[in-house]
Amino acid sequence: MKKMFLPAALALAVAGSWAFYPKAPADSAGYMMVIGTGRTSGLASYTAAVTVVQSDGEQQTQEVDTKLLNRKNAVAGFVDLHRAELAKINQLTAQGWRVISVTQGNSFQGVINETTYLLEKR
Repeated sequence: MKKMFLPAALALAVAGSWAFYPKAPADSAGYMMVIGTGRTSGLASYTAAVTVVQSDGEQQTQEVDTKLLNRKNAVAGFVDLHRAELAKINQLTAQGWRVISVTQGNSFQGVINETTYLLEKR
């Protein structure tokens, strides 16, 4: 009986410590993009949208309600777009994503303002 006690105790200790062994991280979700796009054609027309491209390629677009109707409100449309981008980034950050790169592009033919955020799962 004494000869069986030591190996059994060692086996139990090994099995118990295995539960605390660090586990491999869950499969990485990869990268995600958040793209904010604002387009204007004249002072009376402005459209803005925030598009989220998931790591599996699925994409969702959310239209942004903007107030660009005249020259006085020109900046308000861009502010609304950036506010919507920030809200989406904060939501994804709370889910474990982090911004690793930001790219901004501007085009003056049809005035397009585009900001792309590249996110990585923590």
